[in-house]
Amino acid sequence: MALLLANTAPVSEGRITLPRTGRLTASLRLAVTSAPVSRGEAVTLRFETGESLATTCLDVGRDGGFWRLYLVGGAGGLDRLLRPKFYEGIPARTVLLDLLQEVGETPGEVDAPEVLLRYTRYAHPAWEELRRLLLLLQGRTWRIQPGGQVWVGRETWPAFAQKLRAVQYDAAQRRYWFTLVPALQPGVRLEGSVGGHEIQFGPVERVVHHIGRANRTEVFCGN
Repeated sequence: MALLLANTAPVSEGRITLPRTGRLTASLRLAVTSAPVSRGEAVTLRFETGESLATTCLDVGRDGGFWRLYLVGGAGGLDRLLRPKFYEGIPARTVLLDLLQEVGETPGEVDAPEVLLRYTRYAHPAWEELRRLLLLLQGRTWRIQPGGQVWVGRETWPAFAQKLRAVQYDAAQRRYWFTLVPALQPGVRLEGSVGGHEIQFGPVERVVHHIGRANRTEVFCGN
């Protein structure tokens, strides 16, 4: 089995970016000569270690005789324009669920019990209106979970299950590289070692999986 499959097509190289806030993106070159998927089609990224990510194809095209995909996490609906709508005396959670349902995204845990006295939803792309709405909800953020659901809530920063050894690092930028760790997601607290010394890497803000000649997981940590 290939290190990474996009549905059934082996990935020869690529980059998968998972931000703490927002949706994952992936640019992948496939080791196939015929188009494996079309725009708007669901794509499951599956690592040989068993982890998977639910995505949707936004673009597909040729790349040196092979094919390249551009994917986003979830159903790909957050770029769609919403219909304007006015709400009054309604829980913010209901407004969020309404937004996600309209663009075909699946909600996960949505922690937003605050009641909005009045709220006007603009004809924005859904991701932009989602960001605007969360500005009213103190301490909340959102991201796409591995299964494709949209999570909204407060960070709790649980410890990652493994202690990792950095193979390269830029401590000033709080940027670290590890051998590929497909299970690593943002929103956790990471610890391990650098140069034989135990270290608290810190809260993970962004994870980038690099697939190709050197399979690596790049991590950006906060303070």
